[in-house]
Amino acid sequence: MLKRTRSALMAAVLLALPVSSYAGTIPAGTEFQANTYTTANQYQPQVCSGADGSFVVVWSSYSNQDGYGWGVFAQRYASGGARLGTEFQVNTYTPSTQNEPQVCCDAAGDFVVVWASREEAGQVGIFGQRFASTGTFLGTEFQVNSYTTNAQVAPALCCDAAGDFVVTWTNIGQGAIDILGRRFASDGAQRGTEFQVNTYSPNEQEAYSAVCCDAPGDFVVAWQSLVGQKDSYSIFAQRFASDGNARGSEFQVNTYTTGGEERAAICCDNEGDFTIVWDRFTEGSADIFGQRYASSGAARGTEFQVNAATGASGEDPSICCGPNGDFVVAWSSYAILARRFSHLGGASSEFQVNTYTSAVPFEPAVACDANGGFVVVWSNSEQDGDFDGVFGQRFALLAQIPTPTLSFAGIAAGVVALLGAGWTALRRRRRG
Repeated sequence: MLKRTRSALMAAVLLALPVSSYAGTIPAGTEFQANTYTTANQYQPQVCSGADGSFVVVWSSYSNQDGYGWGVFAQRYASGGARLGTEFQVNTYTPSTQNEPQVCCDAAGDFVVVWASREEAGQVGIFGQRFASTGTFLGTEFQVNSYTTNAQVAPALCCDAAGDFVVTWTNIGQGAIDILGRRFASDGAQRGTEFQVNTYSPNEQEAYSAVCCDAPGDFVVAWQSLVGQKDSYSIFAQRFASDGNARGSEFQVNTYTTGGEERAAICCDNEGDFTIVWDRFTEGSADIFGQRYASSGAARGTEFQVNAATGASGEDPSICCGPNGDFVVAWSSYAILARRFSHLGGASSEFQVNTYTSAVPFEPAVACDANGGFVVVWSNSEQDGDFDGVFGQRFALLAQIPTPTLSFAGIAAGVVALLGAGWTALRRRRRG
């Protein structure tokens, strides 16, 4: 009786102990090339995934492919990696420069692409185009920004599960640079007016925003800010409800402030928990750091280093969240590297994404699907035979591998439980 009780309770105690786990991944298929048109440069890739694992890759093509300099192009893929149709042109307005594309997918696989458009007169605005999951154009090309006096550049984009979407961008004004945003319904209708994201702005440099949406449409914006008289940036963020109202006030993400903190990337899971990663530049070192948050805005743990080797020239991070809060970070170093993190705190070893190594790849972007798989895309010079091209690699999820993590509190609780069970069993034997 005592032996059976001890064994049962030991199993129960071990199951109750904190668990740190992560899902391993393996490449699904081989490295693939997204662009079929290879003349001159195709780069600035971005990617998004539908709930079924289908995905869309977009990029800029500098080759007169659209008949007039820079254009935005895209390619759709099935969940198994097969091309769906051929690459297609996103922008319908072609004079001058259309670049800096961003893309987001909703749960049904419909998607939105936005980009910066420079008119022949030199004015720069943010434009977009909606698409059905089949690749059919939904409506016509539309202008995102209503304020047109200054240059509007560097758009960022997120979709919620229903297809409503949020666009943010950098407004370069006279003496100040601010982050602006605008909300849209899934049918493309504007929701409210454009709004300023950052509240601290006197003569400061607010730049390079990133935005993520959770399933119900709440969203978080992160950006880099030059605060006070510092000559280096810090990372700030602001939470918003789905109706566009700010939740709380803007907050500083990084706690280490000696180096330069730049180029934030962000992802939200379905429940609204979010993670922000960024570049940290210190003397002779470039690394990727991150900070996790609950949907309430409360920090989860402390900031952490993403890349395993300090000073390994980690730059340009991209991040995606899986449905249960696990997340993947990809970044550029001597190669495209990535690492998977569990929402419980575990992490995989960092791994190399690209297999072609004759040139140095750059500009990674990553998208997670609802099944825990993900796809990474990047640019590589001369791999397609004529300057830059866009390449990618899919990854599949392995089975969950739980790893018990014994804490002092957990061990103590287990010991107390076992002693108590043993004493109770011994008393029963004596009474018998």
